[in-house]
Amino acid sequence: MADEKGSSSPGGRKFSLFWSGGHEWGSREISFDGKRRFYYAFGDSLNSGSETGVGAFELSLQNSDLAEMEDAVKVLCDKDIQKVVSETTDPPSIFSVECAESGRNVLKRGLLGRIPEDLKNKLYEITARYSDRAYAEGKRVTKLDFSPYKIDHQNGSYIVSVKFVNSGSRWIRFTTPDQWPGTAVGGRLGIGAVSKLGNNGAQDVADSWAFALGGKTLLNKGEFQDGVVTLKPGETKILTFQTTPDNKAAKGEYEFSGVAFMSIDVEGRPAALSGHVILGPIKTRITIDRDYPATPQEREQWEATHRADMSLLPIMPGGTFAENGLYRAVRVASGSRYRSLTLKPFKAGDIATSDNVKMPMEQGNGVEINGPVQWVWEGSAPTPTSPSSFDCEDGTQHYCAPGAACPRSGRWIARLRTGPLHQRSTYRYDMSRIVALRRGQPMPATRADAGDTDWEWIGA
Repeated sequence: MADEKGSSSPGGRKFSLFWSGGHEWGSREISFDGKRRFYYAFGDSLNSGSETGVGAFELSLQNSDLAEMEDAVKVLCDKDIQKVVSETTDPPSIFSVECAESGRNVLKRGLLGRIPEDLKNKLYEITARYSDRAYAEGKRVTKLDFSPYKIDHQNGSYIVSVKFVNSGSRWIRFTTPDQWPGTAVGGRLGIGAVSKLGNNGAQDVADSWAFALGGKTLLNKGEFQDGVVTLKPGETKILTFQTTPDNKAAKGEYEFSGVAFMSIDVEGRPAALSGHVILGPIKTRITIDRDYPATPQEREQWEATHRADMSLLPIMPGGTFAENGLYRAVRVASGSRYRSLTLKPFKAGDIATSDNVKMPMEQGNGVEINGPVQWVWEGSAPTPTSPSSFDCEDGTQHYCAPGAACPRSGRWIARLRTGPLHQRSTYRYDMSRIVALRRGQPMPATRADAGDTDWEWIGA
C-alpha cells in the first residue's frame, strides 16, 4: 500500500478507483462515499459501444445495494490486493479504500495494475454494473456530447456544422476548435461517414472519408466571445466550419460518426473531466447531395491531399496496386531516391513489375532510371466519361493537344511522335520543352512538327 492514515468516517466504508488517461486516453473515476452516493465519471468514450461524450453521474443507492458496496470494499481490503508485482505505469491507475483495522477505519491506497486477476474480476463485476446504472439512471452532474449536424456546399466549399450539447447541471467551457492544432494531444475534431443507407434502409460500410474540423475556419466565430465556447446547463451550441472531405465521396444518405480530442473546463473541476477528454459522438444521419470531387477544382484539392497520403504507401516490386492512378517510379539505391520524370497509368489489381524499369529522371537532364522501382501515386488516371467514350472527365487527362485549354494544373512535357508515317506509335520527349501551367491556360503551340507533337502531364 502506498499510504495509510487514520479516518473517522461514520457509517459504511468508502472507496474510489481512478484511471488516469494522460495525453493519449481520457480519465475515468468510480467512487462510493460510504453512505448512499455512488459516483461514476468518464472522460473517454471513443471505443465505447454504449456511451457517448463525457460525463459525471451520481446514483443514490438503496439499502439492497449497500451490501454490494461492502463486497467491493472487502475485495480492496483483501490481504493479497497488491500481490501482483508489475511495472509501474505512467500515468498510474490507483485506488483508495477504507479498511477496518483494530476497531477503526484506515485509508489505504494502491495500484489497480497490481491487483490479482481473480480479485480484479470480482471488483469490476460490481463497479461495472453500478457504473452502467449510474449512466442510465443517475443524476447528470456533468454531461457533454457532440454530434454531426449538417453538411452543405456553397461556392466551391463544404460548410460542416457540429452540435455541442450540455445536458448536465454544471457549466462547461472550451476554446473554439479553429484554435486547435489538429492533433490528438493538442486538440482534434472531425466527423466521418461510417455507413451508407440504401433505398431499402440497409446500411453498407462506407468508403473511408471524413471532414477534419480542428484548425479549420470557424464561420460563426463571432458568436463566441474571446474564442471560448461556454455551455450553460441544458444549453446547445452549433459550430460551423469551412472545410473539404479528405477522400472521394458519393452522394447519398450516410450515418456519420466522429471524434473530438479536446480540453474542457468544468464547474467543480471533477478529476476525470479536468483537462484532456476524448468524445465519441452521437451518430447522425446526413444526406450528401453531390459527389466529391465533382469539379476539376475539387479534383485538384482532393489529389493534393491524396498525393500526400499515398506518398507514404509506395507500391513495391511485385506488389498489387490498390487503386487506379498515374504513378511515378522511384528508384532507391545507395541510400538515395531517384524519381522518374514521366508517369505511368495502372489499374487497381495490376501487379508491379519486379524487372528493371527504364524511364527519364525527374531532373529532365536526359539521364534515365534503370533498375527495380517502387511506384508512388501522383494523380488520377484518365477516366472516360462513359464506358464507350474516348472523352475523359475534366481534370483526369494525361495528354493534351497544342492550343487547347490546359485540362489540369501542373507540369507538361512536349512529346514528338516518331516511327513510320503510317504508324507513328512511338515518340520521344523534348526535354527542352517542359512547361508549368494552370488549368484553363492555353497549351503552347507546336513548332514546325505540327501534327506530330502533343503534351503529356508529368505531375502537379
